[in-house]
Amino acid sequence: MGIPKTVRFNEELRLRVEEYLHRNKIKFSQLIQMAITKFISERQAIELVPVSSKKWKETMIKVYKKHKHAMDKLR
Repeated sequence: MGIPKTVRFNEELRLRVEEYLHRNKIKFSQLIQMAITKFISERQAIELVPVSSKKWKETMIKVYKKHKHAMDKLR
């Protein structure tokens, strides 16, 4: 038997989980085990999408302005 872990949900998700448990007559620990098993058994991939040079430049200008103090400290 495993060590108990804490799971925290926001209010909306907590209500949805409680409704699901009531509707399907399963225990919370069973739901968590099923969900995690399904999640880790499926392939997780991050799809990289190229960004345009114009968008990259605009973003870098915003980042530099926002974090100018930190950038100056790095010099």
